[in-house]
Amino acid sequence: MIEEFFQLFKVPWEFYNKEKSYGVVIVTDPKATVPPGHLVILFGAETTAFDVENGCEVCSLTGSVLLEGRGLEFPVYKNVTAVRCPGSVLLKMKDGADPAGVACTRKRQTILRIGYDLFDEVAFLLSGGQPTVYAHIPTLEIHIGMLRRWILESGLPLVEIPPFPSGSTFIVCLTHDVDFADIRGHKFDRTVLGFIFRVLFPSHLRDFRSRISWFRLLKNWKALFSLPGVYLGLSRDFWFEFDRYSEIEREMASTFFFIPFKDDPGDTPNHRPPPYRAARYDVRDLEGPIKALMKRGHEIGLHGLDAWHDPRRGGEELRVIREITGAEEVGVRIHWLLFSENSPAVLQEAGFLYDSTLGYNDAIGYRCGTTQVFRLSPTSLFELPLHAMDTAMFYRKRMGLSESRALQLCRHLIDEMRTYGGVFTLNWHTRSLSPERNWDDFYIELLRILKTEKVWFASAKQVVDWFHKRRLTEFNEVNVSRERIRVKLKATDKHSSPPLLLRAYYPQAASKEKGDSVTCRPRWGEVPLSGETEISFPL
Repeated sequence: MIEEFFQLFKVPWEFYNKEKSYGVVIVTDPKATVPPGHLVILFGAETTAFDVENGCEVCSLTGSVLLEGRGLEFPVYKNVTAVRCPGSVLLKMKDGADPAGVACTRKRQTILRIGYDLFDEVAFLLSGGQPTVYAHIPTLEIHIGMLRRWILESGLPLVEIPPFPSGSTFIVCLTHDVDFADIRGHKFDRTVLGFIFRVLFPSHLRDFRSRISWFRLLKNWKALFSLPGVYLGLSRDFWFEFDRYSEIEREMASTFFFIPFKDDPGDTPNHRPPPYRAARYDVRDLEGPIKALMKRGHEIGLHGLDAWHDPRRGGEELRVIREITGAEEVGVRIHWLLFSENSPAVLQEAGFLYDSTLGYNDAIGYRCGTTQVFRLSPTSLFELPLHAMDTAMFYRKRMGLSESRALQLCRHLIDEMRTYGGVFTLNWHTRSLSPERNWDDFYIELLRILKTEKVWFASAKQVVDWFHKRRLTEFNEVNVSRERIRVKLKATDKHSSPPLLLRAYYPQAASKEKGDSVTCRPRWGEVPLSGETEISFPL
C-alpha cells in the first residue's frame, strides 16, 4: 500500500536508509526515534517515543472520526488519537477542540505529529471503500494534497508527475452500461409494464433548468402509441440509441459495456437473483452495431454477470466479447456493481485488463476516495473508479434528485476534478436518452459543461493505458542546488499521447493570513514528457 500510494502521489521516494540523508522522512513505527531530516512526519494512533520524550498527551478514539484543517473536512476510518503537544495545530476533530495533528520545530527541524496512520487509511480506501455518507469527499486526494502542502510549507522544493496529461486539468471517461439494447425484445414483461406505468404516471416533468417540460410528456405518449408498431417492425425502436450516442459524443471516445448472455441473471451474493436482472438481448445479434461503434472510435467492454466471483464463468463471458470485437485486452464492469474482496483476484485470473465497478448504486462521488486509476491489491489488475451514474442520481429509491440538483452536484465534482486532477468517470445507461427516462437533455448539458473545461475525453482503456505509462515512469535521481532542480527519469514514453507532465514546485516560504492559519501559495514549472531523461528547472 505504501508503493501504491506513491504511484498516486507520483514523487521521488524510497524506503528509509539510515546511511543516507533526506529532506522528508515519514515515520509510522511508534518505537522509532525521530530521524534526521528537514521535515519529519510522525503518523500513528499509538503513543510514540516522540510523545514520551516531549510529554505529549494522547487519547485514542474508536470508530471513524471526521477531521478538519484548512477549511477541509475528511474522515479517518481506522485508529485515530487526539494529540496534545506544544506547537501549532494542523488538524483537529470536527466535533471538538481536540487536535489530531500538531507541528513543532526542534533544532531547525520541523516535526509533524499526526494522530493516525496514513497507510492504514490508504489500505482501507483502496480495498473496502467509503460508506455513502462520505461519498462526496475525495479523502485519498485530500491526504495527498495535505502531504504536498506540508512539504512545500516547510520550505522544500518538490517534483511530481501529476495525474493529468499535459494541456489538460483532468480526464473525462464516458461509459455506457447496455442493460437494455431495445424494447422489442422485452414483449410485455416487467420492464415494459414499468415503462407504461411511468408514462401514464410520470414522477416529475422538470428539466435541469427546473422548468416543466411538456415536450417530454408528449415524447413519452408518442413512444407509447408507437409500441405496437415497434413490435411489428413498422416503427423505429426508440430504445435502440447507439447511433444517437455516436452523434452526441462526436469526436469523444467512450466505452460501451455489453452483457454477454441473453436471459441469464447470473449470481448475486444471496445466490437467488431476480429474473429481471437478465438481459433480453443476445450480444451476438449486435455484432453489426458493435463493429460500427468500434469503427467510430468507441471501446467495447464486458458488463459481467458472474465474473465478479467465478473465474471460469468470467473467462466464458470475456471470450464472447473477444470473439465479437477481436480485441485481446478487455475491461469489465459488473452488472449491478457487484463486487467482493475476492473479486480482484477472480477478475485477474479470468484475464481482464481492468475493472470499472467500484462506484455507488445510491450515491455519486468517491467510493475509493480517489480520482485516479489504481492497482487492486494484491493483483496487477487496474481499477478505473466510477464517480457518477444516472440511475444513482435520478431513481426515486436511490438519491431521487431533481435534475437541477443533480447538475449542481456534478458541477461540484467537476470543480474537485479541476483541483485534484485524475479522471471523471461517468456512467450513462444507453436507455437513458429514451422515453420514459428522457435524461438526454441533462446528458447533453453535462457534456457541454465538460467541453468548456481543459479536459481529455478518453475511453476507459485509453485512460488505463495512460495511467499505466505514468506508473512506468520512474525518478532515477533528483538534485537540488541553489540555482536549479535537476531530474533524471527512467522509462518515459516519447510516444505517450497525450504526454505526461513533470511539475517542479519551487520552495516558497509560508505566509500569514487572517487568523492563525498559515498558507503557502506554491509556484511551479512544468515540462511535457516526450522522451527526455534529464530535465532541469531553474530556481
